[in-house]
Amino acid sequence: MPSWITHFVTANRMRQKVAENEFIFANIMPDILEGYNVKKVSKIVKDYQSHYPTIKVINGITIPIPNINYFKKEYKNKMQNPIIKGYYCHLLTDYFWNVHTYKKYFQNYNKERRLVKIKLNNGNKQIMHWDDAVKIKQKDFRKFTNFLKNEQKIIMPVYSDQIKRYAEDIKEFEYTQEDIENTILFIQKMIHIEDEKQNIEYSIYTEKELINTLENSIRFIKKKLDE
Repeated sequence: MPSWITHFVTANRMRQKVAENEFIFANIMPDILEGYNVKKVSKIVKDYQSHYPTIKVINGITIPIPNINYFKKEYKNKMQNPIIKGYYCHLLTDYFWNVHTYKKYFQNYNKERRLVKIKLNNGNKQIMHWDDAVKIKQKDFRKFTNFLKNEQKIIMPVYSDQIKRYAEDIKEFEYTQEDIENTILFIQKMIHIEDEKQNIEYSIYTEKELINTLENSIRFIKKKLDE
């Protein structure tokens, strides 16, 4: 999954004219109640609840991806709500990055042993366990996150009473005021965390490919939001 910084950069590029702060905040809302980033949450909501996943087979690999059509159908009359629209934007971002990554770089090799073949940025292909392949993918995403923090001007969300009010339209679960406040505190700390001191090179993507993927994802999301 893309990092929160990637979600914020994407949200910033959507150029919302109304309730931009609430829209930007909503771009990380599907992840909040999972309890990975923000530890103090009112309840734990599993990925299958927060991301409305459907199962898709890509290059022989079975993966869950957000069911963007289901969400759009369920909330088609609420899309003017900036929280609903931002939540949808998050799902679109996850959908695009995951489908693109697994379609271009991953291939099933041995389903029983959970082995996949991944395409590396040096042109080689390597067979490895699924868990190890995902770790390499996420390492590339973390390195790209550091690049975005240094290269992009990112407007971060601030606390607003409107966030909770707009969030009441989410039917499946509730965000408490404390959930929102703790998330804002985490975001404020996150943006100031010193970048990892790493000599790690990209393994799957190149930096140029990641930049191009970001631009393509933004075009895809804008088109979907305009539909």
